[in-house]
Amino acid sequence: MNFNRALNILKKNDMTLVESANDNVVVTCRKRIQDHINRVKYFYNILVESGQIPLEDIDIKRVMKHDADKLKYNNLKRQALRYCGDRQLTQEEKQQINDVVMEHIKSNPHHCEYWGAGDYKSLGINCKEMYDTFLYEMCADWAATSEENGNSLMGWCDKVVNNKFMFTEHQVDLIYSVCTYLKDYIDPSLKRDYGLKSIKLSQLW
Repeated sequence: MNFNRALNILKKNDMTLVESANDNVVVTCRKRIQDHINRVKYFYNILVESGQIPLEDIDIKRVMKHDADKLKYNNLKRQALRYCGDRQLTQEEKQQINDVVMEHIKSNPHHCEYWGAGDYKSLGINCKEMYDTFLYEMCADWAATSEENGNSLMGWCDKVVNNKFMFTEHQVDLIYSVCTYLKDYIDPSLKRDYGLKSIKLSQLW
C-alpha cells in the first residue's frame, strides 16, 4: 500500500481503528510512531550528509519507508493495545501485541531479531550475517529512540552489543563508531512524553 494512502486511510478511520483501545490512544500511538519515523530519517540523513555511510551502503528509498508497516490499519490497531496500561489485557489482546511486534521485527532487516533465531525476549541472538547497510539504519533507529525516551545511546549499546545481540568485530566497531558520532546530535530537550501508559513487552506473559 502507498505510504501516503495508508496515512489517509488512518485519518479517516480514527473512530473505528481499535475496538479495545480508547480512540485517543490510537491517535496518540500513531503520532508517536510518525514522530519516531521522522527522527530516524533525521539521524540517517546526518550519517549520509557527513559521509559516515559508504555510497554502496546508502539506501534512501528503504529508509524513507522505515517502520511504515506499523501505520497499516491492522498493525496500528494491535500496536495501540500496548498503551492500554490502565486496565487488564485479555490473553487474546496480549497475543495480538506479541504477534504484531514479532511480525514487525521479522519483516524489517534493520532489527537484529530479523537475522537470528529468537524474539524480543531472547539473549545471544546471532546477528553476524546482518549487512552493513542495515546496521546504519539500526543505529539511526537507536539514536531516535534514545532521543525520544531521553535514554543514553551509548548506554544502550553497552547493554545489548554482544549480550542480547551477537556481532562480529567489524560490526561492533561500526556500531560504536556510528553511535558515538550520532550521540552528539541527540537533543535531550526533544524527549517526548505522550502520556501513554506503555505496557512493557516483558510483562505480557
